[in-house]
Amino acid sequence: MNTGQLKLVSWTLASVFGLGLAGYVGNYLLHRGTLEARVGGKEIQDVLSKVTPVEKKAEDIVSYDLVNAALYKFNWTGKAPPKPVEEVKPVAKVTPGTEPVSTLVQVLLIKEDPIDDSGSRAVIKYLPAAKVTMKDPAIVKHVGDTLDGSLDFISIGDITAAGVVFKFRDGKRADETVGVNELSRRLDMDTIAGTKGVLPATPEVRYPKGPRYGEAPDRTVRLSDTSFQIGTADMDDWNDNYQDYLTEVEHRQHRDPSTGKYDGIVLDKVPPGSVAAAHGAKDGDIIKSINGHPVNSTQEAISFVKNNKDKYDVWEVEVENKGKIRIVTYKVPKKK
Repeated sequence: MNTGQLKLVSWTLASVFGLGLAGYVGNYLLHRGTLEARVGGKEIQDVLSKVTPVEKKAEDIVSYDLVNAALYKFNWTGKAPPKPVEEVKPVAKVTPGTEPVSTLVQVLLIKEDPIDDSGSRAVIKYLPAAKVTMKDPAIVKHVGDTLDGSLDFISIGDITAAGVVFKFRDGKRADETVGVNELSRRLDMDTIAGTKGVLPATPEVRYPKGPRYGEAPDRTVRLSDTSFQIGTADMDDWNDNYQDYLTEVEHRQHRDPSTGKYDGIVLDKVPPGSVAAAHGAKDGDIIKSINGHPVNSTQEAISFVKNNKDKYDVWEVEVENKGKIRIVTYKVPKKK
């Protein structure tokens, strides 16, 4: 299309639009009165009454349930829907007062301290009926301890030669005593997990009971492998003749091989039947400390005991033998 043709088309379109606008304006001027006249309500009603109503289609109506499912429940926010809350099932518990303790707990070993209840302890094992799961197959319990898990309404009332006395929280049920399992009596202590070194390795040996509180025997009473009640006569004899008794035992200073420093007293040879042997000493024992005070020589140990004899009623001696530590306890008579 050249320039002359483009001009012709432009002028033609302008003329058409101009004539159309002039016709519209002319028509408005001729009918201005009619167009600007106010239409009454009756005329509007007559016109609307002649209009055919639009038929409503059922598919145009959306039910509330569909909208709720599509917009509300579907979650258009983009966030992950919350995880459903799992129903917590109640843990099965043993109803207090229904099961005999002997069907819930097995007593494996007993260590009785007739002088001090805090020194008594027992090794127990939970039976399947108890519904208590423990990491170790056997656990140590003391007087006053409660059982674990759903059996926390049962506590250790006493530990005697006859067995473990179990008490019940509500106080309405009579105490029950469970004796040591006969097979367990023959087990070596080191074969029971979690209790190594806690109880003597020969639990079948029972020592005679010592005197009651406030009393002291004339002769020393061996309460366990590592616990002694010193008799009054033996105490006086030791004070007068301790130098003679020391010569019975071959001993020397112990030197730590890693540091080269002295750190205890070695008992190289303890004769059977000697006073030291009767009080728990063994060949190869290394005395490390007395009541927490390190001792590096015999003279240092004697000096510590002499200087503190009126301060302590109980002496705890830390002893090492073949890499194992044990605490030997000596309870001395109280002065009146």
